[in-house]
Amino acid sequence: MIYNLKEKQIITSISKELFTLSFKPVFKPDIDKATKKIYASVEKQFSTLKSCVWTTQFVSEFMLHLPAKHITILQVEKEALEPVYDFLKEQKLGDSFIQPEEKEIERYIYKSEKAIVLLPLVSKSPIQKINNIATTTLEKLIVDLYSDKKIFAAFQGSELIHIVNNAYSRYAIDFTKLFHYAKRRRKDIELRQFFADKTDIPENILND
Repeated sequence: MIYNLKEKQIITSISKELFTLSFKPVFKPDIDKATKKIYASVEKQFSTLKSCVWTTQFVSEFMLHLPAKHITILQVEKEALEPVYDFLKEQKLGDSFIQPEEKEIERYIYKSEKAIVLLPLVSKSPIQKINNIATTTLEKLIVDLYSDKKIFAAFQGSELIHIVNNAYSRYAIDFTKLFHYAKRRRKDIELRQFFADKTDIPENILND
């Protein structure tokens, strides 16, 4: 019965045992042509590779202060990072960076017009397919912004609070899925505390 109600969008899952009748849409970001081209090129060259592509442009609708430039995040299986990096350099699809250090981030990435940051894809990451492109879910997006503070420095502090509150008010968030992924990134306890201390997310959701 619960499955049928969810399929009909009458109720929405928000945690393990909590559902809401006030339906919110699922986050389905628009993917631009440049991002589609990167994904299509990598998928064609590495057909069996698990990957996820997204851009910090996705975060703009939740932000108070918009960054001047955006970066593309391409996450692939760890053992494929080097081959994919070499391929991107050959194809000249943008300025590619592989697991960049803080100095590299400060000096080059946000100054580039077409920066592509290659990161390892955590196993069992909650991703979704939009027009056959594997991209981030809102649950994954929030956890990644919180976890990778150096890469996403422009999205921290009060801005991150603003992002989370706006995301929660506008879209359906499956907190069970979110915290499972956060646990795989070893951030579940501190992220739960961050939500409790700083955001508008109800305590009963966080304690479920």
